[in-house]
Amino acid sequence: MMACWLIVLGLELLLIKSSTGDIPDCDYYDTVNLSSSQRLKNNSYLYEDVLVPAYLTGEYDYKLLPDNSRASVDKHWRGCVCKLRPCIRLCCHPHHMLINGDCDDSLKDQLERQDLYINVTLEDGSVSTRHFRKDLIVQWDLPMPCEYLYPVDDQNEEDQYTIYEDGSFLRHYDNKTLGKREYCLQPLKIESEDESSFRIFPHNCVIESEPDLGKTIMISLSLICIILTISVYAYVRKLKTFQGKCFISYMICLFLGYLCLLVDLWKLADQFCEALGYTGYFFVMAAFFWLSVISLHLWILFTGRNLESVPENQFLVFNIYAWGMAGVLTGVIFIVDHVVDGNNDENVKWMPGVGFFNCWINTNGWSALMYFYGPLALLISFNITMFILTAIRIVDIKRNLTNFIVQQERQQKLSSDKQTYSIFLRLFIIMGLTWSLEIGSYFAQGHEFWENVFLVADYLNWSQGIIIFVLFVLKRSTLRLVIQRARDGKDEQDGDGCEEEISLEDRFSRNLQ
Repeated sequence: MMACWLIVLGLELLLIKSSTGDIPDCDYYDTVNLSSSQRLKNNSYLYEDVLVPAYLTGEYDYKLLPDNSRASVDKHWRGCVCKLRPCIRLCCHPHHMLINGDCDDSLKDQLERQDLYINVTLEDGSVSTRHFRKDLIVQWDLPMPCEYLYPVDDQNEEDQYTIYEDGSFLRHYDNKTLGKREYCLQPLKIESEDESSFRIFPHNCVIESEPDLGKTIMISLSLICIILTISVYAYVRKLKTFQGKCFISYMICLFLGYLCLLVDLWKLADQFCEALGYTGYFFVMAAFFWLSVISLHLWILFTGRNLESVPENQFLVFNIYAWGMAGVLTGVIFIVDHVVDGNNDENVKWMPGVGFFNCWINTNGWSALMYFYGPLALLISFNITMFILTAIRIVDIKRNLTNFIVQQERQQKLSSDKQTYSIFLRLFIIMGLTWSLEIGSYFAQGHEFWENVFLVADYLNWSQGIIIFVLFVLKRSTLRLVIQRARDGKDEQDGDGCEEEISLEDRFSRNLQ
C-alpha cells in the first residue's frame, strides 16, 4: 500500500516539476496566457470554459518577439490550449482594430456587441462556419508577424484564402501556406453607402520574394552598357549632334530608372523607399518623353527640313517638355498617394501605391493602367506612328535617289539591304519596341501561360541597354570613329563610299543635298 502511495506521489511531483518550464511538445504559438484564469487545486486551469490539465501548463519567464528572439518578462503561466480546442490568433485584443500597424480601441464598445463568424476548413475538406469567440479559442497576446501587415479581402478575386482548423492559412495568390507565426486575424470596419459593418480579415506581411538573379544580371549589364554608350557619344564629336544630345538624355533617364529598379529589387532602400519609388517613376516617364522627342525629331529630319533652320533654343524647349511632363505626372501620383484616404479599401484600388507594398509604383492593380501603363501606351503609340511615317520617308528617299541616278546616268552606290535593315531595326528599338511588350506583360498577369510568354519580353526590356550598346556602338563605323578620335584627337572624315554612320542626321542630310 505504501509503495502505491509513493508511486502516485512521484508521478504528481514529476507532473509539477515538468510544468515549471516550457510545455513539452507544445509550440509557443499554441499557448495562451493563464495569468487571469482560475487555477484549480490539482494545478489545472479553467480558461474560457476549457479545462487545461497541469501537464499542458508551464511557467515562462520570457515572451517571443516578431523576429523569434526572446525577451525576459515576469514569470507567468501559459497553457497549451490549442491541443484541446481549435484556435485562431488575432493581431490585437478581440475588441481592438489594427490601424496602420497599431492596435486601436476607439471602436471597443461597438466591437463588444458584434457577433462575428469565420469559415474554417476541416480535415475532411468540409467548411464550417464558426463563431470566433464561442466556438474557437482566441489568442491575442502573440507577437506580431512583422511590422507592416495588410488585410486580405476574399471579396477580391486575387485575394482568396483558406483558414484550416489547425490554425494554418493558405494564400491562394501564390499557393503558400502560412503558420500562425506568419499571419494574424483582426476585425475591420467596412464602410458602404447604406451601412457599416465589421468583418474578420486575415492580415499577412508584404510578400517579399528573393531577388531575381537573372533580372539582376541583365539590369547590371544594361547599366554598364548605358555608361559606355553615353561615354562614346560624349567622346566622339561627330555624334554630338542635336539628335545625339537627345539620345544621351534618354540614356541618362534609362540609366537612373534602371538603377532605382535595381536598388528596389535588392531591398536596399528601407530608409528611403518612398523617395526611391517617386524618383524611379520620374526617370522612367522622362525616358518615354525623350523617346517621343527623338521620334518626332527623326521624322522632321527625314522630311528634308534643314537642321540649320532649327532654333538654337529648341533643345531647351525639348528639355522643358521631357523633364516637365515627367515632373507633372510624378506630382500627380504623389498628391494622390498623400491626399486620398488609404484606409478605405475602395480608394486603395485606385491609388498609385508608391511605397505601399514595395518601393515601386503598384503595377499589379488597375491603378497602374491610369498612372503608368496608360501614359506609356499613349507615348508608345505616338512613337510607333512617327516610326512608320519615318520608315515610309526613308523608302521614298531611297527610291528618289535611285530614280535620280537612272535619269542622270550616274553611278552611285546605295546602301546594301543589310545596312538599310540595320537602320530600320535601330530606329524601331530606340522608339520603344521593347517597352511596347511591357504593356502585354501587364495584361498577362494571372495567366500562367502568357506570363511565361511575356517573360521573354521582360528580359528584352531589362537588357535594353545591352541591345542599344551593341546596335549603336559595337559597329565598324562607330569603332573606327572612336579609334580615330583617340589616335589623332579628331574624328575621321567621311568619304562617299564609307559605311553608313550611326548619326542618322549626318547621313540623310548629306543624301538630301
